[in-house]
Amino acid sequence: MSIAMVAMIAAAVACGNNNGKKAEEAAEEAKTECTKECDEKCEEAKTTVQEAAEAAGEAVKDAATEKAVEGINAAADAAVNAIKK
Repeated sequence: MSIAMVAMIAAAVACGNNNGKKAEEAAEEAKTECTKECDEKCEEAKTTVQEAAEAAGEAVKDAATEKAVEGINAAADAAVNAIKK
């Protein structure tokens, strides 16, 4: 009977080692997939920020151009009024 017990324990240990190896492989695969997904999300966020910055840059450029035109028009009006006096 003790030989049967030793055989059962050996079988259980072998099975446990195999399951442990499978668990490690699954964990490594999950880690790799998670890292890949994280990299993709990070790249998407980077692209979104760049697009927002470009849009904001265009908006700032447009607003600056508008203010410059307003300033030029105000200066021209002031010059015309000064000439009329």
